[in-house]
Amino acid sequence: MPVPATDAFTVVLAVKGLADAKSRLAAVLGPADRRDLVLAMLADTVDAARTAGACDVVVVTPDATVAAAAQAVGARAVADPSPGTRPGAPGPLNAALAHGVDTVRMAVPQADAVVLQADLPTLRPDSLRAAVGAARGLRRAVVPDRSGEGTAALVLADPSDRTILFGTRSAAAHRDSGAHDLTGGDERWPDMRTDVDTVEDLAAARRLGVGVRTDRVLRGLDAPVCGR
Repeated sequence: MPVPATDAFTVVLAVKGLADAKSRLAAVLGPADRRDLVLAMLADTVDAARTAGACDVVVVTPDATVAAAAQAVGARAVADPSPGTRPGAPGPLNAALAHGVDTVRMAVPQADAVVLQADLPTLRPDSLRAAVGAARGLRRAVVPDRSGEGTAALVLADPSDRTILFGTRSAAAHRDSGAHDLTGGDERWPDMRTDVDTVEDLAAARRLGVGVRTDRVLRGLDAPVCGR
């Protein structure tokens, strides 16, 4: 059943503690470089969301450094209610995201809540606006990541909806929960679907073109990354 359309949308992201930052990039980046990359990708993602017109952007995190970085680019930082041992455990991540959704709904009750990956350094505001527009009138909608298995974005229009299923094969889990696949199986919005966890992901992001902060970090690395 469709829901009333609204032009307003909010964005929710979650970032775990920097001590666990991007461990799958450890083969090419040291701990300090991975932390810098996480903060840069978060800032570029938040900046794209704000430029796209999000009326509220919330970052859920247990990490004070992440919180400060989020606030520096205009997001609201809220404490992760259940940070636990986040790596490999989708339950705490989804609880954090649900807390973020509750937070933005308290501020802007009638807006669609867009749950985004926090590591989308290629995200373009036009793509986010287009996806939100495509979801208008739907209760739930999903944008799979570039692999087709994960979730890059989940749009929740129903104010009572807190079903968030990030984790292994989350795109299928979200579709099974009633979310409409906004891509229709095609390759639209590649910039919105390129989250970065692996060296291959990083190479794909660099081919698309990353945001200014991520680019600055990558240019400043001592070690070569992805053939740079």
